[in-house]
Amino acid sequence: MAIQYLQHAAIDKSKWDECIANSANGLIYSTSIYLDHMATNWDALVMDDYKAVMPLPFRRKYGIYYVYPPAFSQQIGITSVEEITPIIIDLFLKNIPKKFRYVEMNLNTGNVFSSTTSIIRNNYFLPLSKPFEALQKNFSRSANRNIKKATYENVITKEGVNAAEIIAVHRKRFNDNVGANDEDYKRLENLFTALKEKNMLFTIGAYKANKLIAGSAYFVYKNRITFIINGNNSESLKIGATHLLMNETIKKFCNKENILDFEGSDFVEFVRFYTQYGAIPENYTMIKINNLPWPLSLFKK
Repeated sequence: MAIQYLQHAAIDKSKWDECIANSANGLIYSTSIYLDHMATNWDALVMDDYKAVMPLPFRRKYGIYYVYPPAFSQQIGITSVEEITPIIIDLFLKNIPKKFRYVEMNLNTGNVFSSTTSIIRNNYFLPLSKPFEALQKNFSRSANRNIKKATYENVITKEGVNAAEIIAVHRKRFNDNVGANDEDYKRLENLFTALKEKNMLFTIGAYKANKLIAGSAYFVYKNRITFIINGNNSESLKIGATHLLMNETIKKFCNKENILDFEGSDFVEFVRFYTQYGAIPENYTMIKINNLPWPLSLFKK
């Protein structure tokens, strides 16, 4: 199992994306189009002519190179067309170049790994293979109540909403307190534009009196529908517009071998919302490798 470090210019993106597409644990976050848009820079580790790959999104600060998780990228880690064993994970981690003095990376659910510096994080997903009526039986009373309230309030849903409008509503709602900054949102908007051209983006909005009061954007990659961003205003919160949007999204993608990926979270409020639709929990691992010089190493702890 030969693992080589490739700088960005040396990566064969055709082979790279083929590996992601053909791997059971291949997620959109590791595709070249995603990394090109969301990462400041990225190099990679590649095993046996792209049989397994691991992106290394990185930045440089004060002359120090470090690997970081780009905004809006929940799981990256190692993607492989074959089984990923603990031995393979260990090999990849040991082959991260020493020039990266600090590494913070979210592995994916296909990377079962544990160490004293790893942190277990939560994700929630919902298989959509059943008819809508069967899935709806698992909705909570609260979800059904909010869906009915939005319908009663004459909330109208429309697909194909401009992603920039959804981002604007999202930023106003959360005041940029979700770990992303202005540059991250610009990158995300450009990514949305690129994915829309490839039919890899689904957007839906809720309107009251012709005004957008809530909107959601989803990545569509292979059979995975990933809930990447949502925005709503105070009126939406009162009348359950976001619940109606989720209801319509499940209705659109159900009865096929799709998976609705809620993309997290460790926040109780978000978990409460996801589980109202029968979402199932799963875990992934965040790792930290700290080889920073003193006293920076103490600061990062």
